[in-house]
Amino acid sequence: MDRKNLPSPSARSLMIGISSLYAYIYCLLASNELTSIPIFGGAMYMCGQVSSEFFSAAIGPASNLLPRSLRRWRRVILILLMLMSLFLLVIYPMRLSSFQLWTVLVIVLAMLLRDEVARRLIHMRARGLRLVWFCVFLACAHIFPALAVLWDFLYNLEGPRAWTMFAAYGIADALALYTQILDVRSRNDYEISEQTVKEITEVQDMLGKANAFRAYQALSTAVVIALVVSVVLVYTNVLLVGKNMLIQMGLAVATALVTREITERVLRYRMKKKQRQANATYVMLFGLLLWFSALNSFRSVIREADISHLSMYMCLCLMTAGATLTVIAMKRMEESMDSVAKYTAAGMQRSSMLLVREANIELSRLMGNMISLIIIAILFTVGGRGGMSTEIQIHPALFVPALIMVVISIVCAFRFPLSEGNIDKLDRFLHLRDEGKTNKALQSQIEQLVMQEHRQPFGTAFVKFIIRIIMPHKIKGRENIRLDDDNPLVFLCNHGDIYGPLACAACFPVPMRPWVISEVCTDVEEFSEYFCRYDLADWKIPDTWKQKIGHFVGRLSMWCMRQLEVIPVYRDHPMELIKTFRATVEAMQAGDNILIFPENPNAEGQDHGYEHEGLGTLFEGFMMLATIYYKRTRKACRFMPMYAHKATRTLSFGHEVVYNPKAENEEEERVRVVRECEKEMRRLMDEQNALMKKK
Repeated sequence: MDRKNLPSPSARSLMIGISSLYAYIYCLLASNELTSIPIFGGAMYMCGQVSSEFFSAAIGPASNLLPRSLRRWRRVILILLMLMSLFLLVIYPMRLSSFQLWTVLVIVLAMLLRDEVARRLIHMRARGLRLVWFCVFLACAHIFPALAVLWDFLYNLEGPRAWTMFAAYGIADALALYTQILDVRSRNDYEISEQTVKEITEVQDMLGKANAFRAYQALSTAVVIALVVSVVLVYTNVLLVGKNMLIQMGLAVATALVTREITERVLRYRMKKKQRQANATYVMLFGLLLWFSALNSFRSVIREADISHLSMYMCLCLMTAGATLTVIAMKRMEESMDSVAKYTAAGMQRSSMLLVREANIELSRLMGNMISLIIIAILFTVGGRGGMSTEIQIHPALFVPALIMVVISIVCAFRFPLSEGNIDKLDRFLHLRDEGKTNKALQSQIEQLVMQEHRQPFGTAFVKFIIRIIMPHKIKGRENIRLDDDNPLVFLCNHGDIYGPLACAACFPVPMRPWVISEVCTDVEEFSEYFCRYDLADWKIPDTWKQKIGHFVGRLSMWCMRQLEVIPVYRDHPMELIKTFRATVEAMQAGDNILIFPENPNAEGQDHGYEHEGLGTLFEGFMMLATIYYKRTRKACRFMPMYAHKATRTLSFGHEVVYNPKAENEEEERVRVVRECEKEMRRLMDEQNALMKKK
């Protein structure tokens, strides 16, 4: 599925949000130069921006794109917006002369008028306005407001200061123009007719049934709100602390741009080095944790009487890096939603899907700006030392809304069900469906991942991460692993007491689902008895302590086994063993690799259980899998022998052994495969033993 040329509503909306941010910053700067009250200009611009976004998203035909539950809150939001506008436009400006008030309002209205006219022109261009007329009108929309701003500065400021401020306006205006050009290229005609509203309502109902889409909607809403509120607060704080706001603005913007570029390059380098796509959820969680730490550090910095500028810019770098990682991850998740929509609502128009997502993102940005506007209104009232003064100070408590939204984003990220492997499975299923093929085993997995409640295995991922730090392993022979979704591998590994399963669970280089005996993955009491018999037998502690340890480890084991999606092996129940083979074949049909530990702990002459070091006698019963797999799929089962060497901490992979289903003697073929796999495993073991002796 080609995702490179897909328009991204979230990326587009966030780009517009960045342009609005710099316009807000410039209004702070202009207000400081004209009235010595920087927050007044920013508040005026934010009030106008929120009003524009509200009437664009929640009033008129566009409101039909909103979910029904949100349409009921439009009046409440409108009343709240009117109250804040009344406060900002009437009560506070009473401290200013009418001349000071209008000098600031000229700049604010010029920027708001420019953006509103450009937005309408973009809509008209999407509906067929000729490119020549679009360029002419867009140029007028930028030139006339710029002339008004220049006149304002030349009339009220000295020549050098006026031209310096106008140059800064030109930078902000160029960014706005660049954003609008990108918006023209990515926006399609979305004139909302009754038929369009009906289609979108149907799409919303269908997508609402998919847990994956609901989880993404909640996550994207929380992230966009957190981003808008955090950026407005942080940049306002940075600009108000310094004495020269123009220098502060340049340093802040440069710091953010450089940090963003470095973060993107580092992430690309890491992915290129690992030669695989990073799990978007893990990238987002890491970014959100950086983001939370940065906001919390800002609260600590602004508490100090003498604020350290170096600490403040370090916090800005940290927040920019975290926000960049979060936005990159969200864009990757948004791409996966195209596949979710295609699976959930087959045959729908993709434009309807884009409109639904775009409406949600714009509503989220509106909510973020509303929260920011409330915080700015609070700044007018209690932000100064001694009431409504020209000396505004952001209180640390005002960062709490941003911190809360980041925490909500973290919770929503934990609820996002699709990992990179799951996304690849979904794309593979859709590709098969487009070709007119079916895969019921894969479809069953996709149904559970997309439609039903599902969680990624974050707990076991964290445990694996800790084990990899404590027990780093080397991987040898990885080039021998030939992955094939249509015919996955069956890995055969030594048990090595508990070391083999632990090392494979933590450090296995490719996705797999392990065979686990039913005693350790289905019942806590059975696990406790098994663990005491084989793993705690040599421990010189009382039996009661062994039982307590076994019971505790058993509960932990049940949790881990569920997250690892193990396949239970009913070794001592021959009648139920067929369940194991059926589940395994279904997993392989869905593209899952299998991991088996075929050693027999009760073999003749091996009454001490599994071999602590070395390789014990192998069961031959697992070869029934090859026969059943061929009957169901008409494919030859591929076995990959490997060895987990405890002394050298190495996972070695040998050469695969392929079962020949057309052999004359089926029993002899099974024995041949087992013997060749055993021979290969012993070769790998001997290589590591020789290497250890040589060292």
